Amino acid sequence: MKRVIIVALCLAVPGLIFLNAWQGYRFSELSSRISDLEKRQKDLLAANRDIIGQIAYETSPERVSQAAAALGLVPEGSSAPVTRLRVAPGDAQGAAQALDPGRGAAP
Repeated sequence: MKRVIIVALCLAVPGLIFLNAWQGYRFSELSSRISDLEKRQKDLLAANRDIIGQIAYETSPERVSQAAAALGLVPEGSSAPVTRLRVAPGDAQGAAQALDPGRGAAP
């Protein structure tokens, strides 16, 4: 019986040393992984900040007016010629049927 206890202790001590080393290795790997993830998070936050700045620039009134002018659009109330069409209420139904001939009169 005494011999079994001695053999168990002789096996347990190296086993515990191995487990301690293995846990240290796991801790080191996880610490490295956490550092990489924190760096990635900082990079993503910086990219997000840059994108928000770009959105603010693109939606600014000055930028929108420049883009509209490049497309030939003019602000409302300007002196550009505007053609307005008036459609009589009865003509609106006829015009809709003319645009979509497959649509018959309502039953």
